[in-house]
Amino acid sequence: MSTTVNIGRTIARERRRKGVTQEALAAHLGVSKAAVSKWELCQSLPDVGLLPRIAAYFSLTLDELFDWRDELSEEESAALYAEVYALAEKDLPAAHERLRALAAEHYSDASLLLMLASLLTVWAAGMATPFTTESERDSALDSATLADEALALLDRALEVATDPSTLYLAQQQKATTLFQTSRCEEAATLLEPLVRRQDAGAPTMLLASAYRKLGRDGEAIDLLQTERLRAASFVLSSLTQEVGMRSDAAFALAAGDAAEAIYASLDMGAVSPLFPVTMSLEVAEALRRVREKDGALEALARAVDASAATPVNPDPSSSPLWDRMANRLDPSQAGEAWAEHKARQAGEAAALMRRVLVEEVMSPEWHDLAGNDPRYREILEALESLASEGTTNGEA
Repeated sequence: MSTTVNIGRTIARERRRKGVTQEALAAHLGVSKAAVSKWELCQSLPDVGLLPRIAAYFSLTLDELFDWRDELSEEESAALYAEVYALAEKDLPAAHERLRALAAEHYSDASLLLMLASLLTVWAAGMATPFTTESERDSALDSATLADEALALLDRALEVATDPSTLYLAQQQKATTLFQTSRCEEAATLLEPLVRRQDAGAPTMLLASAYRKLGRDGEAIDLLQTERLRAASFVLSSLTQEVGMRSDAAFALAAGDAAEAIYASLDMGAVSPLFPVTMSLEVAEALRRVREKDGALEALARAVDASAATPVNPDPSSSPLWDRMANRLDPSQAGEAWAEHKARQAGEAAALMRRVLVEEVMSPEWHDLAGNDPRYREILEALESLASEGTTNGEA
């Protein structure tokens, strides 16, 4: 854990909040404008004798002026997150109390607050564990209260964060929580300026070219693979979402074919193994809605096959397209506790996907469309076998 004092940042923030110029503050304190500027740039600190006068000027306590914070390392934050996540699977109220204690203790650590807020958002959605029943979810904790707590932590993270990427993540997470609580207008207002920002593709390519000219090829390749993964993930996700929004057989088939080609050509199985299940199920549902039974059953069979073949722990290093992503995607980089947590989470995600698949296939809508079709019965048998295998492996 590292400790930092941020007097300069507090002065800059409070000065702007009050609409005071550096010259005005300097005149009040009897120092030069250059001195105030250096404080705000963290190039120097005010004399000890000035601290009470500065605090009084902004109506702050000395503690607030110092904005003292204890910043955890990535490994420490990950271990705490994993601890609370695991506790929630056994005792959600106890996990909630532990989370509140951690948030109070580390109220100026933006990164940890983001992680804790994400947990609250998950709990608010009733997903403390993938296998919690609906009645257990309803009786555990009030969803609205959890969501409000998540938003409060996110607002605090936005207040104390100085790193642009952390600020960006906090805005995204806040929009997610707002959307989840049906505050879609607020979510859209928050997201619109983020989405409309100038595309980062051009400067990314220019930076990669600069690295290459400097002989820093490794950094260039890391940057290119990171951007390629982001872009590919967006294309695949956008196709999936649009299929779910349109009752259009032609589009569903075209999008499914395009996604399959992109997924295979970019070897995305090494980094995103669950995608084929999601996409095939979306295509199957879209075709079911328009009563295209043959295509719907074919897509449904692909979803079941993909679920059976899904690896729990994909290995990016096995692909030449993603070999430089292996370390960045390796959870053990943040410590053993985080690696164990991510491994358990991956198994839960695969099991949850299979459960969703079973619920969809056995729904009245599918029985109505294909209940007497032998192909549908074969799919049901394959699912039963898959469910039995999952139970044997301890997934449910």
